[in-house]
Amino acid sequence: LEAILDLIKKHILPLWIDGYVMGFVSKEKERLLLKDKMPGTFLLRFSESHLGGITFTWVDHSETGEVRFHSVEPYNKGRLSALPFADILRDYKVIMAENIPENPLKYLYPDIPKDKAFGKHYSSQPCEVSRPTERGDKGYVPSVFIPISTIRSDSTELYSPSDLLPMSPSVYAVLRENLSPTTIETAMKSPYSAE
Repeated sequence: LEAILDLIKKHILPLWIDGYVMGFVSKEKERLLLKDKMPGTFLLRFSESHLGGITFTWVDHSETGEVRFHSVEPYNKGRLSALPFADILRDYKVIMAENIPENPLKYLYPDIPKDKAFGKHYSSQPCEVSRPTERGDKGYVPSVFIPISTIRSDSTELYSPSDLLPMSPSVYAVLRENLSPTTIETAMKSPYSAE
């Protein structure tokens, strides 16, 4: 639990305060929330299988109309030290069968356009790849870090029973001890609290 508190305080506090992190939600609940949403709708939640990690899951549909869910390997404080989480969400790409990278994240649950929700939290504008010049960059081609996942059509997601457990009262009590009442109250007013 201390790892989650550390993650909130050091890496995602503005997103937490704005109510954009759903928090402790089981995969079962996550799928219930996303199943009837538009393709590209995603939510942010803490991982129970990777303590101190945060992940996002989005929904899409197969060509036959089957609802599919994709959860990204959780980000921990080490990975979030390299790139702010809002920038990860903005720049995230998936490579599908066509080998064309695209960002599948369109709407923060329930239906907030991604850039409207996270735009003020982006650390910078996305980097444009430019041509090297004779001055200034000594001929180097600029590079940018972009989080990318590959999704195979034959992959199936397995999860353990511990992933289905909601937040326990003891976990909530520790959060109350370590976060200010204002932070908790703000998070409780999120669009998720009515669900």
